[in-house]
Amino acid sequence: MSGFNFTSTIHGKQYDYTVRTMNFDSIQRIVINLNDQNKVINTREISYDSKLTDEKLKALVKDTHEERVNTLQELIKISAKLEVKPDVDSNHKLGMVFLNNGLGRETIAEFKRALTISPDNAPILNHLGLALLLEEKFGEALKVFKRAVEIKPSYPDLHNNYGLALLKTEKYDEALKEFETAIDINRKYAEAHFNVSLCLVSQYSSNGNLTPDMIERIQTHLQTAVESNVYFDNKYFKVAQNYFSKEQYAEARQALIEAKAAVLTQTGSEIYHEFYLRLKYGEEGVDRKATEHYIEKLEEILEKHAHYVDIHNDLGVAYLIQCRFLFNRAITEFKKALAINPNYTQSKKNLKLAENEGKGFLILLRAILYF
Repeated sequence: MSGFNFTSTIHGKQYDYTVRTMNFDSIQRIVINLNDQNKVINTREISYDSKLTDEKLKALVKDTHEERVNTLQELIKISAKLEVKPDVDSNHKLGMVFLNNGLGRETIAEFKRALTISPDNAPILNHLGLALLLEEKFGEALKVFKRAVEIKPSYPDLHNNYGLALLKTEKYDEALKEFETAIDINRKYAEAHFNVSLCLVSQYSSNGNLTPDMIERIQTHLQTAVESNVYFDNKYFKVAQNYFSKEQYAEARQALIEAKAAVLTQTGSEIYHEFYLRLKYGEEGVDRKATEHYIEKLEEILEKHAHYVDIHNDLGVAYLIQCRFLFNRAITEFKKALAINPNYTQSKKNLKLAENEGKGFLILLRAILYF
């Protein structure tokens, strides 16, 4: 097989990005990189059948590339619309989509627009803080998380993420306090337990002051994290434990960082946000094929993460949207039947019933999607 490569430029409002898509025969993977200048900020991969002909493989790589480019271009157009007429929920969702694509500057802009309407919205402040961390704007992130914690002190996520910002600035004691507060609110908060261990290793490994009692404390929190979320028990976690056994703590710290990164991947909410935005603001909306593709993505996620409650909910909404397309197709078929035979009473009856019920179904769908 041959290697195929496609490159396109995405023009944002202030910045340009490059999408590069290529296939690697050695691993049968198509890799799509999103680049900010020469820096890769987001990577996605899909597998392909090694038996594909060169012609079919080239078409698959090209289609994959064009789908990624078209999606990003449409999201940038939606951003322009929301700049003119901001909407708290939509700006928040678009910010989340940008965040999952590594577009930190665009993410920050969307969250700040949402906050001009709802300045005390703790979830948006939380996500703004995460975006600022992504852009390494640690001082601003600290201020945002501090404000969010003051607004909603009972939210464990806010304390955990505030702790992350403090950890980034090497304020270890303050970071530990926030992680432990998050755990006090939610005793089974896996990430917070993991962060306590990471913070302790970071604080003491550099100066060699990790005592046996400290190691025991680290291991206790790591064990609780793994028991609360089995995905922390990945290959990087096992590497970290091996380094702990050899008292190679700097290496253990790096392995823990990689273990955490492997857990905190896309969970599917960004797929729903993207679908919602294209449905509400996209120039072409979404068609039946796009809905089926969206459903397939959610079903793939649930095969690996059957406990994700929000993805089950999003899939239910997607099935309703799919029903709407099938509903419209049914009405089309009834009308075709009447065009052939205007006196066909069964089609008259079915069309009338479908059109009447369709109004109620559309009201239901809009209520679920937009309210």
